[in-house]
Amino acid sequence: MIYLGALFLFACIFSYTNGFQDASSVAASPIASRSLSRVHALWLTVIFELLGALLGGSLVANSIYGITTYPRNESFLLVLVCGLGAAILWNFFTRMCKLPSSSTHALVGGLIGAIYGAAGNFDYIIWGRIDHVYDASGVAKVLVALFVSPLAGFIMGYFSLKLLYFLLSRATTRVSKIFRFMQWFLLPILAFGHGANDSQKVMGILVLGLSVEHISGLDAIPFWVRLVVGVSLALGVVAMAPGLVRRVGQGIYRQRGVHGFVTELCSAMVLLTGSLTGGPISTSQVIASCVMGVGSADRRKGVKWLVAKDMFFAWFLTIPLAGFVAYLMARLLRICHDLFCG
Repeated sequence: MIYLGALFLFACIFSYTNGFQDASSVAASPIASRSLSRVHALWLTVIFELLGALLGGSLVANSIYGITTYPRNESFLLVLVCGLGAAILWNFFTRMCKLPSSSTHALVGGLIGAIYGAAGNFDYIIWGRIDHVYDASGVAKVLVALFVSPLAGFIMGYFSLKLLYFLLSRATTRVSKIFRFMQWFLLPILAFGHGANDSQKVMGILVLGLSVEHISGLDAIPFWVRLVVGVSLALGVVAMAPGLVRRVGQGIYRQRGVHGFVTELCSAMVLLTGSLTGGPISTSQVIASCVMGVGSADRRKGVKWLVAKDMFFAWFLTIPLAGFVAYLMARLLRICHDLFCG
């Protein structure tokens, strides 16, 4: 039970870091476009992130649950702790660097690295197949969702703004006020989608841990688990990182009301689709990609592609670096266990 307690502690810390990392991106557009004040955006995000965790279903948790066949024993709890620990370190590091990195990438990389470090091979990882993108399974399903969703966000952001400009070609400047007002409704939807999708990744880890003690299984996520993860995520939102808000809100493209509206709408659609299909999605990636798509549709030269390059660089480094850190942690714990218990 000590190891299980450590797992829950690390899960809460990770959810907290996920809150300040990704929720900063969630609230960035309405704050940057001055559609909502920072205080209003903060509390709307907190409330609906928590509701998303409580009411968001379990399909994404099932996807995380289904990536490993590691034996359900106490050593597995330590493996999960190492995976979460590496993801936590990466989230704190990227916060200091003001980079909107992917908490999901960090978690997946951490899990794979920890399993390899503990087992010495990849035999316990279910890689899955990609016969069809929609029917992918195992790690393949997770990676497909992570890499397809930013592309979908960019395309949707680009064409949605183009379509909106075409439909409103004769509209007056008053329409900008409508777009700012609409973000009072879009931000809660996006926050709910993020809370539903990202909280379930941690719930999937915790259900894996609970299965070791035969407390719970894949068929049900206890409500108290949802509450613990949701509250931890909400507390992280309160600690929102101003540097990340500025980087996503203005660092990629200088957003106005219409840009914030399209970014929030497209991001929410991608996130909710992921939650409904069981695809674990990186919120920060999707939102940043939507901003790039919107900026490209509005004024391509206005997009700060050097900033976007830094983000892409961080995204692609996340899985291998988090995996390497988790591998080192798992190996160290295994050596210590052999020395003192073996």
